[in-house]
Amino acid sequence: MAAQQKGHMTHSAYEQLIRICRNAKPIEACGIVASAYHSAFDEDTEGEAIPIVDTIIPITNTHIDPTHSFSFDPAEWTAIYYDMQKNRQKLVGLFHSHPRTAAVPSPSDSEGFLPSSELSYWIVSLQNSEAPHVQPYRRSQGEFLPLQLVLT
Repeated sequence: MAAQQKGHMTHSAYEQLIRICRNAKPIEACGIVASAYHSAFDEDTEGEAIPIVDTIIPITNTHIDPTHSFSFDPAEWTAIYYDMQKNRQKLVGLFHSHPRTAAVPSPSDSEGFLPSSELSYWIVSLQNSEAPHVQPYRRSQGEFLPLQLVLT
């Protein structure tokens, strides 16, 4: 049986992610998680580099019902993506918050997400606002597989 994969994030990025999601409540916050190309990378058991998330970039939620779902502002997302390229940052994944529910993917979370992807998918639950829960996932064969959160 294979070991559970991990999602690595710096403590400062974790704190920023929680702050962004709390400030957006009651709507769902959303955005991207990234890693500077020059930042430290961890290695998995096969010796492959695993990026450590050190940058959180919020993107305006333009969904028609932003308290229950999210969608990126297209122009903002495009500009941020090009800025990341210019700043030598690696797109690691996407994040959004669940202001009132657990950090478990909802049916709408799968919409527009590839069945398998190298991107990680981070959900922040504010169900217990005193103790937010961050759960990273990886999408494989149409399913969300939970990753172990590792703070560095």
